[in-house]
Amino acid sequence: MVIFEKDELVIKPIVKAAFWKNKKIPYKNIESIEATGESVFFHMKNSKVIKVDDPAITAFYTRFGDILRDYRIPFKTSINEAGYESIETVRERAASAKETALAYANLSIKEKLGPEYELTANIAERIIGTTLEFLLLKDGEIVKEANLDESIDGVEIVDEMDIAFLNEWDPDLNRGTYYITEEAYDRDACERYVKTCILDELFNLFIK
Repeated sequence: MVIFEKDELVIKPIVKAAFWKNKKIPYKNIESIEATGESVFFHMKNSKVIKVDDPAITAFYTRFGDILRDYRIPFKTSINEAGYESIETVRERAASAKETALAYANLSIKEKLGPEYELTANIAERIIGTTLEFLLLKDGEIVKEANLDESIDGVEIVDEMDIAFLNEWDPDLNRGTYYITEEAYDRDACERYVKTCILDELFNLFIK
């Protein structure tokens, strides 16, 4: 279990054991961070390396990106080897994917649920990556019973589609490079995702 405290990262065991002590990693003592497909390695300023077997902390906790920025910590990952795109490219792909997703979804939504329904999306840009957060509206108001998912920031949504993940963070430039998902580049992949993860779920919920 990983907890982002104000000044340090605390690693707690899932199952308590007498011999286990919580790992505490002060942010100010981190020299750099490297992630693989299985672990995250914190290279400390005293030359020690602390291994954390939870690679999800680099992609699904907004606080992780804030730490990289606030404490000027270099970061790189070997998880996504293909693609080192700029944030500007990420923004372009996010806007394009949003347009594709909504155009495709709303044709079916208005036909099957009614013209008063509409799917909308917000582009959520974070240091760790960018997502599309989808919400269902009825007469311009959020349909609360459709918000059965939760974004990584704890916001109730219909679904969150990944657009890009952080590959590397350069604290000197205060910029990252990113891996962009297939759904953000390929129209067919985007529409398949919308059908499977959004439309099928919504129709199962509202059409009896």
